[in-house]
Amino acid sequence: MSDTMQHHHVILIPLDNKLEETRNLLLECAKLTSLKRAEGGPVSWCASYDENKKHFFVDVLFSSQKEADFHHENMGSLLKNSGELLAARPKTVVNYVFSIAP
Repeated sequence: MSDTMQHHHVILIPLDNKLEETRNLLLECAKLTSLKRAEGGPVSWCASYDENKKHFFVDVLFSSQKEADFHHENMGSLLKNSGELLAARPKTVVNYVFSIAP
């Protein structure tokens, strides 16, 4: 088996009138993530929106704690003002996963 990886599942609940701004914030995060991937960013990153719950869901897979820390440092400046957009602080659930190397 290879090293244990981390799957981060983040829930973002935008304020009623800040849906588009929150979406744009996530697009900016996606852009920065893809730019940083070669520098130790996540293995994968994707976001979706649930029309019924009015929540954004972000799933990120990191190959190590070092990558997760790097990502959080890079996203910190972008997310520091997100309180104006969100009804609650982002909630992150971390699950540890593994893969079987060939």
